[in-house]
Amino acid sequence: MTGAADAFRPFLWLAAIGFLVGFLSYLALGRPAAAAPEARTQAWDAASAPVSAEWNTPKYI
Repeated sequence: MTGAADAFRPFLWLAAIGFLVGFLSYLALGRPAAAAPEARTQAWDAASAPVSAEWNTPKYI
């Protein structure tokens, strides 16, 4: 049993190091987008929407 565990130990270390590198880079690159959510909503604020008075025009039947 120890022979199989010793054979897979380098792959387990490689997987653990790869996970840590990937997770830390995800945190490092994902942090600016999560820190400034108002940057995404500014585009919505700039778009003009019709005012309710424009929608509620009198209808003559």
